[in-house]
Amino acid sequence: MLLMIFQNGMGSLEEYMPIIIAGTLLVVAFLILKLSLIIVKAEKRTGIKWVGYSFLIQFGVIFAIGSPLMLLGFAGAYEGDPLAIIPIIIVAAAVDLNIINVIHQVGLKRSFFVLALILVPMVFALRFLGEFLATL
Repeated sequence: MLLMIFQNGMGSLEEYMPIIIAGTLLVVAFLILKLSLIIVKAEKRTGIKWVGYSFLIQFGVIFAIGSPLMLLGFAGAYEGDPLAIIPIIIVAAAVDLNIINVIHQVGLKRSFFVLALILVPMVFALRFLGEFLATL
């Protein structure tokens, strides 16, 4: 993908703003995940390596759950209808809640707190990532 982006030279910065914003939001979500695990006093798998693995697993699962909407967007059949996005976000949040609980073993209430903090940056990062991929 990077080869395709840089093959014809660099375009204007406005073309790359969605990927820059998505990358920034993902870094912020990772830091929020680490900080929220400290806040909820998680005792298992709180090292930076495990938080990184956990974040990659969460991002991958949420990306996989949202990928049908991206595929529809690539085909031109989806124009960003919020009624389609809301159920996807709810399903992704429920799965992510359980992933946090299984990996870090903090309990469902604490997992919900962690999820509440990282869900917004992850959803917006995926939105900007999808916008960037749709323009390729």
